[in-house]
Amino acid sequence: MMKKLAIAVAIASIAVTATVAFAGVNARTGINGSKHDINAVAGYDDDSLKRTCVFCHTPHNVTVQDLAPLWNRAASASALPSYTWISPANATIAFDADPLIGPSRLCMSCHDGVVAVDSHGGAAPMLQGDGTVMAGAAKISSLTITHPIGFLYSDAYTARGATELVPSTAGFIQSAIPTDGTFDTNDRSGLTLSAKKISDTLYGGFMTCASCHDVHNTVNAEPDTAGAYNYFLYAKQEGSAICLSCHVK
Repeated sequence: MMKKLAIAVAIASIAVTATVAFAGVNARTGINGSKHDINAVAGYDDDSLKRTCVFCHTPHNVTVQDLAPLWNRAASASALPSYTWISPANATIAFDADPLIGPSRLCMSCHDGVVAVDSHGGAAPMLQGDGTVMAGAAKISSLTITHPIGFLYSDAYTARGATELVPSTAGFIQSAIPTDGTFDTNDRSGLTLSAKKISDTLYGGFMTCASCHDVHNTVNAEPDTAGAYNYFLYAKQEGSAICLSCHVK
């Protein structure tokens, strides 16, 4: 059955929020020079050796050993409430006890608006004139108003079925989606999908920030106009390809 193309508002709102932080950097050009390279962010203390990885990773003296591979940042202490499902059909979809399970907690070590983005290892963060932490990353202050994370994708697929969600064995949409009303969201045979599957981006089956975002800027999707935006997403914003990679709408 033909369905009209619909934009998933929740994901789009995240993208709008992140516009200031992520616009203008070419996708798939690597971490150096990207908005995840703190040396490239104006207003922050440059690392004296111009290292990029050190803001998140270190080969020695790991900050929190069990948080992530060679992690060099303090974990966010923010207690963010999880998303509340609106539809009764989602009642069987349970969140993990920690909605920031997996990579999401790592993201919040910059994006909670509390931990300074240039604070790593023993390095002191830059402070504003009033002595407060300068946190310039796009801030996520509540998980209740963002796309839900911390739930099992398989739970969602079981609850909603193939008429509403794409199986996790599918890849992300890489080809352009027709916007003339001829796109049939149920028939994806003509679309080019990425080799990276949705299941590859899940953390033990859980949806996390890294299920949509390629933080190292290596295999993410390029926008139609180079440099127009870069949200580190696995599929384009154009035609709502990132939304329709998972959602059948």
